[in-house]
Amino acid sequence: MVELKKISKFDLPKAVRIAYEGDTELFEKYHVDKFDLDGAVASTLNMIFQMVEWEDLEMDYYGVMFNGEAIGYICTYPNNLYSFGINKKYRKKEVLLDWWEAVKSIFNGKFITMLYPNNTRAIRFLKKMGMVEVDGVENNCITLLNL
Repeated sequence: MVELKKISKFDLPKAVRIAYEGDTELFEKYHVDKFDLDGAVASTLNMIFQMVEWEDLEMDYYGVMFNGEAIGYICTYPNNLYSFGINKKYRKKEVLLDWWEAVKSIFNGKFITMLYPNNTRAIRFLKKMGMVEVDGVENNCITLLNL
């Protein structure tokens, strides 16, 4: 069973590292740039914390737990799934479907996520889960809406 457990921003680096470990495809194809594990974690954290500072946001951070084991993270602010990742060993249908239900339960109603166009793997997955692409590109990102 997947649970989302609120964590502090100080626990976020460990959760992001867990999500990214072993995912060389992410580092080479789907991240904002080509990185190794340390670079991808640092880049992700930098984007998250810059967004919080620049937009003066109240961001919520969650550790993704599966049967009590940490497997990833998500970051949200009102009506926005900002950043997320699950360790590749756990990207199995039953875990991902359970994760998706947990994510949706955080939001009351509609929410969006914005992804870089090269993150085709996540875009395909979210569309499969029912998110729809909306017109317009903001900050060079593809915007998906969950109804």
